[in-house]
Amino acid sequence: MVSTSILFALGALLLYGGWAVAGGVATRSLSPVNAVFLSYVASLVIAGGYVLSLRRPVSGTRVDVAAALVSGAFLAAASICFYAGLARGNMAIVSAIAALYFVIPAVVGVFYFGAQLSATNVAGLVLAVVAVGLVAT
Repeated sequence: MVSTSILFALGALLLYGGWAVAGGVATRSLSPVNAVFLSYVASLVIAGGYVLSLRRPVSGTRVDVAAALVSGAFLAAASICFYAGLARGNMAIVSAIAALYFVIPAVVGVFYFGAQLSATNVAGLVLAVVAVGLVAT
């Protein structure tokens, strides 16, 4: 049986793929900043509607709230970079390079949070970087 976390991860994979394709289409005539702005309007409607439908207050420690806000700032800046790349380059290459973002939390996890990486994990990270390098050439 597939765990719920895997199903959510697969949903995220499909939705992020759709986000990348729609972003590539949007930047054919919209500036990257305007495309990001419109995408965030849609995001706010969906995420805001979801939060409101739960009828739970937003609560957490100051550090966690600050981390969520910083996360959003990173996402907004990354989205602008991503859309700018789509506007100027090949969707497959830009998406493949940007998809390597998971290397950053893996490295930060090891050095800052004390996470352990096995030889298999390291090999997977290296192979992912090599795969993106091959896609980009």
